[in-house]
This record gives sequence, structure tokens and C-alpha cells, in this order.
Amino acid sequence: MNRLRRSFTVVFGLVCLAFSLASAAAPARVRFETGAAPETASWAAAAEVLANEWYPRLGNLLASGTEVVLPDVEIRVTPTYDGVAAASGNRIEMSAKRVAALPEDSRGVVIHELVHVVQAYPGGSEGWLTEGIADYLRCAVYESMPLSEFPRPAKDRGYRDSYKVAAGFLFWLESGPAPGVVRQLNAALRRGGYRESVFRDRTGRDLETLWKDYLAAFQKSGPLPTTTQVMRLRNGSFERLNDGSWGEFQDGKRIWTFREEARTPEHIDLLDEGRGLRLRLTANEVLLRQGDRWGTLYRGNWEPAKSP
Repeated sequence: MNRLRRSFTVVFGLVCLAFSLASAAAPARVRFETGAAPETASWAAAAEVLANEWYPRLGNLLASGTEVVLPDVEIRVTPTYDGVAAASGNRIEMSAKRVAALPEDSRGVVIHELVHVVQAYPGGSEGWLTEGIADYLRCAVYESMPLSEFPRPAKDRGYRDSYKVAAGFLFWLESGPAPGVVRQLNAALRRGGYRESVFRDRTGRDLETLWKDYLAAFQKSGPLPTTTQVMRLRNGSFERLNDGSWGEFQDGKRIWTFREEARTPEHIDLLDEGRGLRLRLTANEVLLRQGDRWGTLYRGNWEPAKSP
């Protein structure tokens, strides 16, 4: 009898362990509830597949090694909700009217709101970063929106406009000055330890300077003139030579030679391979590439080439 009891205890323990492991391994699920808006059931069925594919992916994209287990999520589509959507804990409410009017955009809204569930920030967190990170993952990662298409208001601290404005700024940081900064910011926000100094720590530049550099990176100085042969500077010039290369002249003497790398209606990119130096000629400036940004080297004006 004792042997039977011991065998039963061992088997029962193994069953409990297996059940526990299975429960722990079960992935979090996203479920849609459309009982109050049955006309959205078809949309919700497809959106549910999308949500369950992207929910764990969003968790991985923001993971920093100390993340909590993702909870199951319920998304209610209701005819009485007047906004776009809102997340509270592990529940999301969406407008049935908006889903019907903008079904494709509403799938992007699902991604945005799922990011908020993953974030689970404590109260008082930086709103511009909360929404900016959510739109970064929605627009840049899920929708593959090009960086050039994000809105960039030309004003001080414009990143505080949040949503797509902040998302574009974060996208730019991730693409050059501070790769991985979104994960770092997410971890700090989750533990209530966000400090603006993280931007200086990562890049050597404060937040306001980074925003100005971001605006400058996309600032257009206007089109080049039709004939781009000579750019006159205060004490010299950049001139296109007969072989297609460019010379930098001072006091009538050529001091450096550049190869033309690229050309657009707004600028010409030059490379001095020997020095590893990259310049950009615009409508009124010569810019120097320094790390991930362009800085003004000279100011000048285009003139027609003089006849020999």
C-alpha cells in the first residue's frame, strides 16, 4: 500500500509539474469581443490573427531582459465608444464606427494600443515618449513608413507634440545617433527611472540639440541652379572639372580634388577618398559630414563658369 501511495504521489507530482510547465509556456493571447457590434465580426476575426502574431513580437522588440510576462488581452469593439481607442491594463476599447469607416487604419490602431499593454508604465510617465514609442512601433516597424514621411514641426521641443512627431524623432535616433535607445527608454519608463540625461549619455548631445539636428537633417535649402559649375566662396570656390570630378580652389590654386558620389535636385555629394572626407554642396552652403550629421563648413553662391 505504501509503495502504491508513493507511486501515486510521484505520478501526481509529475502531472502537476507538466501542467505547470505547460501553463507557463502558454503564450499570451489577444481576444476580440464584438457582441455589441456584430457588423465588425469579420474585421475582428482577421485583426485577431494579426494581433496574436504581433503581440509577442512587440514584447520582444521592447524587451530589455527584465520584462514581466505579457498578460492576455481583451479588445472590445463597441458602438458607444466615441474616441479612436484606449488601453487600460490588459483591456482595449475601440470605436465600432471608426473600424467600419477606416478598417485598415484600425489595424494599425490595434498595434499602437497593444504597445501600451506591453509598456505598462506607472502613472506620471512622459506622455510624449509613451505615445511616441507606440507610434514608432506602429508606423516605422509595422507599417514600414519611411523616415522622410514623418511630420517634423520646425519649433523648439517639437518632439513634445508626441505620436508620429515623436515617433519620427525616435526612428531617426534608432537609425543613427543612438541605436537601441527605444528599448533603453522603455526599460527606464517601466521602472519609473526615466531621466532626460539618457540622450546626452548615449550621444553626447542634449535632447534639444538632438531635435535641432533632426530638423536640420531634413531641411531643404532649395533647388540647385540649372547649371551647377562653380560655387563661389569667400576666399575660393568649388568647380566641376572636365573629367567630372570637383576641385576645391583657393586664391586660384586647386588644393583638393573630390569625386562626385551622388546628385539630387537639392544637393551634390562629394568624396575625398584619401582623407575620407564627405562634403555636400547645396544651394547656398557647403556641408561637412561629421558622424551621423551634416554641419555647415562654408557659405557661398553658385555662379556660371567663366569662359576660357
